Amino acid sequence: MNKRALLTGQFVGVLMASGLPGAATAQDSAPAASDTVLEEIIVTAGRREESLQDVPAAVSVMSPDALKYRGLKQVSDMLDYTPGVTYNSFGGVGRGSISARGVPQPSSTPVFGIYLDDTPLTTNTSFSRGGTVLFDGLLMDIDRVEIIKGPQGTLYGATSVGGMMRYISRDPALQEMRGTVSADISDTASGDLGYTYSGRVSVPVIENTLGLTLSGFYRDTAGYVDQVDPVTGAVIDEDADGGITEGFAADLLFVPTDQLEVRLKYLQQNIDADYYDSVLLEGGSDRAVWGEYSNIDGQGPRFVDYEIYSGSLNYDMGWATLTSSSSYVEYEFGQLQDGTSSFAGLVDQFDNREPGTTTNVDVVLEAGSEKYVQEFRLTSNGNGPLQWIAGLYYADEESFNNQSAQATPAFDLLTISFPADYREYAGFGNITWELNEKFDVTAGARLSRSRIELAYTTSGLLLGTADLVTPEIEDTVDTYLFAARYRPTENLSLYSRIASGYRPAQSNLPILDPATGENIAEPVVDADKAWSYEVGAKGSSARGRLSYDVALWMIDWSEFQTALVLNGVTTDGNARDSLGAYGFEGELTLRPVDALTLVGNVTYTSSELDSDEPQFGGIAGEQFPDLPEWTASLQANYGFPVFDQWQANLGGGLRYVGSSVSAFSGSATQLPVKIDARLITDLDASVSNDRFTFGMFVTNLFDERDVVARTDNIIAGTGVDSRGYFTRPRTIGINARVDF
Repeated sequence: MNKRALLTGQFVGVLMASGLPGAATAQDSAPAASDTVLEEIIVTAGRREESLQDVPAAVSVMSPDALKYRGLKQVSDMLDYTPGVTYNSFGGVGRGSISARGVPQPSSTPVFGIYLDDTPLTTNTSFSRGGTVLFDGLLMDIDRVEIIKGPQGTLYGATSVGGMMRYISRDPALQEMRGTVSADISDTASGDLGYTYSGRVSVPVIENTLGLTLSGFYRDTAGYVDQVDPVTGAVIDEDADGGITEGFAADLLFVPTDQLEVRLKYLQQNIDADYYDSVLLEGGSDRAVWGEYSNIDGQGPRFVDYEIYSGSLNYDMGWATLTSSSSYVEYEFGQLQDGTSSFAGLVDQFDNREPGTTTNVDVVLEAGSEKYVQEFRLTSNGNGPLQWIAGLYYADEESFNNQSAQATPAFDLLTISFPADYREYAGFGNITWELNEKFDVTAGARLSRSRIELAYTTSGLLLGTADLVTPEIEDTVDTYLFAARYRPTENLSLYSRIASGYRPAQSNLPILDPATGENIAEPVVDADKAWSYEVGAKGSSARGRLSYDVALWMIDWSEFQTALVLNGVTTDGNARDSLGAYGFEGELTLRPVDALTLVGNVTYTSSELDSDEPQFGGIAGEQFPDLPEWTASLQANYGFPVFDQWQANLGGGLRYVGSSVSAFSGSATQLPVKIDARLITDLDASVSNDRFTFGMFVTNLFDERDVVARTDNIIAGTGVDSRGYFTRPRTIGINARVDF
């Protein structure tokens, strides 16, 4: 029997399971020893407040403050402890992608949505490179992070095929002033010192009416990879892969009446990073040429900037609440690469220069977008048998991608620009019908209409001069949601869910066959759509010392958008068939005694091609690259009083990521190499009272030196150029925090 058919047959049976760990959890700092039950968590994943246990979907919740105490200050650290989600590194601070539920990132158009409250931060076009650059909001004034697994196309629209992540801000204070100042310093083995400073203050400007929060942070991420001379191996720049991340936010809440709430927010985040943290490897192996933490890439420096303006209005009309959400997001990514070794000789030859005349070639990439979004929602109030949400959505996104290669003395080797204009209109709605106090069903739909236009201009030696505007592409996509929820007891919720998600159609650039002059690239990259089928169980023990979640799921992602290489040029296209993924997630939270909290999870993911895909070297039944089948984590925290009004906490964690393969077995451009499994151990300890917290932490306790990602480019006539990204070495740090 086909494996996915077998899984489908097990869907009904899993609804009867109630004793396994699952996929929706809240992970926070250890509670006080006097608590006797696990705290109920309220989330807004379904665009209305619900208990985490009652949401008919797989949701994980993380506390940024709790993560910081443990030295886990980046999105990649958080996702290692999140079931069903995988982080893929692309070279250091600000670069990476997120995969969930076996849905990988095969092109630059995002598959995993990122929101700040109601503001979408992901872009909708491939040329803005939004799928490979991440907004990291953990150090801002964030109350929690909600991670929703599976397609979310009905309520959240495009680019949430695998799932999405929402940073939920704290509300500004309306009654009493509050604030926090924190700092930490850490030492990375084989590397440099790192520092983080953050602070926030929230003030009731007018009691019960107007509140203002100001927050900011500065993080100096320690480097640990040296830049070396490609001939001698001599160190040119020590610890060259570090970077500075800084941000500022202002959040204003105005509540003039019991019915009306207005909120305005501004946020700025800037990342200035040095070189990439890739390491030159011997072809196809894990052995570093110049040492484990040495690099000759010359890729860097780079920057990632975000500027976010948002405004929201909520008006309670009694029978329903009207919400207006407006946002404007500017995002820009830039990178400088030293192309002298690759292009200097070419410039000398074509410009009739003496050999060695060209002393430098700078290769520059800049990409980004400006995106305006307006959404109106009407949400039913009350606890009647019918609850519903209806909304309208509009997005206007202008993106750009500029690339150049300029030589010294002055010579234009290449200048190329891809500006794109994307617009989307959508209407959506969900309705939940409570048939009785134990059983309800939900249905939802979204109709989206998008338009994209792409321009193309070039100059310079390599491509000559061209000026082209591609035909405007219009597309209509519908997405759906169907869910059923059964609560046989107060402490148990069973659900089934069918949902779809998509990425919009893209306009593509022509690639000419040198022999015939014909375009061999697809002029239009069609929208791709994923359907997800899921069942799950969420529950807790009668005394509240144990909670568990389990989810069993299957996804069919048809003709997905993917990167292709045609005549040596990377472009986008559609797969010929589907990607089929299935798996399970389980999580268990246990407090056997008041002082001890344990959280464990395990995930299995199979993500395979349904048919051969010769255009990118995939073979039917082959696991998608960079997706491990198994991941797991375990956390423990023991809290106890030490003296009057002071509490101590001892914590630890294990992060396991199973093995994967770096490329498809039939790839003509990449050598497939196994990436070994890894297990990372973290420890932390702290003492605190109502005002002060002092702690220390160790991440990667045993200083594991594992390759976590790699590229192995096949170079005609010269072999394989292999670059690996290693686990961050052991980092030891101390932190302090003052609350007021």
